Amino acid sequence: MKEIKIDWCKNWIKHTFKKLPFENGGIECNCFWNMAEKSGLWIRGTYGSAMSNALAELTTVETVLDENGNFLYNVFRLA
Repeated sequence: MKEIKIDWCKNWIKHTFKKLPFENGGIECNCFWNMAEKSGLWIRGTYGSAMSNALAELTTVETVLDENGNFLYNVFRLA
């Protein structure tokens, strides 16, 4: 298996967020991981990977709640 560099992941994350139609848009967490897996830069079930480390450096996690305060989903946003 080839070594995936953190810089590749950072560039992919920045490029992916740039394609969003609005400034500071977020990507639902599960959707993000599906996209990362399809890119070949992340393998499901891996923790502490280059993608995980790049994501931790570049993004924050926001929890989205409904009007009653119930959990809906989590979103990654560029920091």
